[in-house]
Amino acid sequence: MAPLAQALAAHQRGDAVLARRLYGEVLAAAPDHAEALHLLGVLDYQQGRLAAALAGLDRAVALAPGLAPAWSNRAAVLRDLGRTDEALVSLERALALQPDDPKALNNRAAALLDRGRAADALLDVQRALALDPGDAAAHHNHGNALLALDRPAEALASYERALALQPALAPSRAGAADALARLGDAALQAGHGEQALSLQRRALELAPDRPFLLGRWLHTKLRLCDWDGLDESRAAVARGIDADAPVCAPFVALHLPLSRAQQRRCARRFAATLNGVAGPPCPIPSPAPDGRLRVGFFSADFRAHATAQLAVGLLEQLHGGPFELTAFAFGPPADDPMRARLRAAFDHFLDVGALPDEAAVQLARERSIDIAIDLGGPTRDARPGLFARRVAPLQVAWLGFAGTQGAPWIDALIADPVVVPPSHAADYDEALLLLPHSYQANDDRRPLPQGRADRAALGLRAQAFVFCAFHSPAKLEPGVWAVWMDLLRRRPGSVLWLLQPDAAAVERLRARAAQAGVEPDRLVFAPRLPPVPHLERLRAADLFLDTFVCNAHTGASDALWAGVPVLTCRGDTFASRVAASLLQAARLPELITASPADYEALAFALSAPGSPLPMLRARLEAERPALPLFDTARFARAFGVALAALWSARGAGRRPRRLQVLEDALGDLRVVEDAPVAEPAGGVQPRIGQ
Repeated sequence: MAPLAQALAAHQRGDAVLARRLYGEVLAAAPDHAEALHLLGVLDYQQGRLAAALAGLDRAVALAPGLAPAWSNRAAVLRDLGRTDEALVSLERALALQPDDPKALNNRAAALLDRGRAADALLDVQRALALDPGDAAAHHNHGNALLALDRPAEALASYERALALQPALAPSRAGAADALARLGDAALQAGHGEQALSLQRRALELAPDRPFLLGRWLHTKLRLCDWDGLDESRAAVARGIDADAPVCAPFVALHLPLSRAQQRRCARRFAATLNGVAGPPCPIPSPAPDGRLRVGFFSADFRAHATAQLAVGLLEQLHGGPFELTAFAFGPPADDPMRARLRAAFDHFLDVGALPDEAAVQLARERSIDIAIDLGGPTRDARPGLFARRVAPLQVAWLGFAGTQGAPWIDALIADPVVVPPSHAADYDEALLLLPHSYQANDDRRPLPQGRADRAALGLRAQAFVFCAFHSPAKLEPGVWAVWMDLLRRRPGSVLWLLQPDAAAVERLRARAAQAGVEPDRLVFAPRLPPVPHLERLRAADLFLDTFVCNAHTGASDALWAGVPVLTCRGDTFASRVAASLLQAARLPELITASPADYEALAFALSAPGSPLPMLRARLEAERPALPLFDTARFARAFGVALAALWSARGAGRRPRRLQVLEDALGDLRVVEDAPVAEPAGGVQPRIGQ
């Protein structure tokens, strides 16, 4: 057998040491042996020696420009070096020489996927599979292309074919898990919760270390009120976060009993996935000719959504003032009255949903946005890549995400002294911009419900004491449920009024009530309604019960607007202190408790005949128009002062840790600025601007 054939045989049977020696012998005798250089380059590539592999393959194609496989393998090396454009040029040469080479077609599909050209990649990989249907790598890339085109069911089938051919192909296991998770999300949105949970469980079994998959599955369990094994699952997520593993998305972390430090670590780990797209500093725009600050609001929720419901009144108050307001809308398409109202509130309303991140960032920079406000944070339909690439020199988080984003590109977080008291400040990576009452805006143009709702029409007992707990089912968990069941046992004439979750979740909650010794029919489930009828029916409730781990946010302010007192237990995280912030701004601090035991005791006392609850309700309704929580113009003044102070600090080169807006008894505002903090030697420094 010739020496080159011996080397190739050793290479093919996995004897890399012998193959390398034999390739070396061939090249010692003939230094310009192109095929030997090619094959040795392939061996170097397989062993991770990318520089040596590229050097050998470069020599091979220089000596033998017609050696098509060498051009194709050279492209694979260039791809791994991050030189995708050069890889595509090399593949064009390979395919010009051998148009029907399935390996080259598959390699070009992979490179096209790197460039986001999934439709073109699909055509190439389909040709490759027609030529060689037994190539596992091609089936894998077929799955990648289909998944990029949002065809997860077909993608899953391709990944499964790849695994049937090569069971140990780890990327295909990961791809199949991603496809299953995507299918699970779609099933959940379609109202098929149990199917979603099953799909996500399969994904987790297939690739247990897939980033954020454990948290996604756990959140689905919470949405379905499936608490079996919950302690173990929550502990697994906490261990993963402590180990700095990407086990949980930040939004899911808000629903788990984690510390502030753990939530920050989780957020930082999520933000780290975007480090590769972080852009250069955004130039400071020239001042606007009219002297106004140009503020951009970025959201996937400029439609009939809780975020828009809260923010729209503020935007209307700011319109025509010292700010030029621009909306950057993405997320689901919308054409509803809220969208129309928002369009009128902005000076400019731009729909960037169809634009890639780079183009949307360029548009924002062309608009000379001074301050960009992220209304969503790492929530559904978010586009954190916009902020990672820097849409503005000053980027601020507000309203949609109750915590730190742990991202170096978010300069400030709008909060208040209740959700982020001074003792908690060290657990936030952003500079803190604290408003005088609550961080949450409200719209005082909303219809004000009057009278008492018809309980019979709502399925409620006329004489029952109605504990209302209108929450997303993901906020329910065994700790607060145990307190609620204890209340129902101790107060026989009471019912618990809940928002209706998935049908399976309803059955689980009824079963858990029975296990706790409470008649299941004392749980009354309310369907979801549009905002106006929802506010009207809230009047039928006696007391709104808050959740512990993640409070009611919009739901709590809805209840207070409807005149229903809210009882909360103040926790240790932003998300668990929101209702306390709202109650403080509604001048009902007596409804803020410090422990579950105090919460239960006060709920029990308030539900007793002759309790002060009617007095609290009357006080809330009488004072509602003047309450800081519902005074939109008052909130807008403080919000505007806060933004101006933030911009002024940046312009003066200061990077304070905290700016706090204070309001005196006459309603006059001033800003207190902490001394600037020095940049630490390591870690993420809270900062303002770049």
